[in-house]
Amino acid sequence: MSTKTSQSYTLSTKVSNALKVLAQICENREEELANVPSDATHEDSDCKNDLASHMFDFYYINGGSQTLLEMSNFNFSEFDCLRTSCCTHLTEKLLLGQGKKTEVAPKDLLFIVLCVLNAATH
Repeated sequence: MSTKTSQSYTLSTKVSNALKVLAQICENREEELANVPSDATHEDSDCKNDLASHMFDFYYINGGSQTLLEMSNFNFSEFDCLRTSCCTHLTEKLLLGQGKKTEVAPKDLLFIVLCVLNAATH
């Protein structure tokens, strides 16, 4: 076998293996997404006190869960579960206390942070 043929075979083997790994990653992600509830899960009183989240709502209404996934690497259900788990802390740090309050809703702030982190890794 010539050197070029050998290199082509090695390269095609590497590409084939990489595609198999990516397919496995996609399959694992689909399984994980199947375990996430499909609707909003928060009913906590702390979460109900959120300010209107104009930024998050704009992207969700105009692009749906797929847009959220592309921007933040979390779909709506995953984002909602994450926000529910930390909404009390976000509310305490952003909305309580003396002085001028932020106009950014805690939900929007979390969305911004996730988008920035997603962009930084790409």
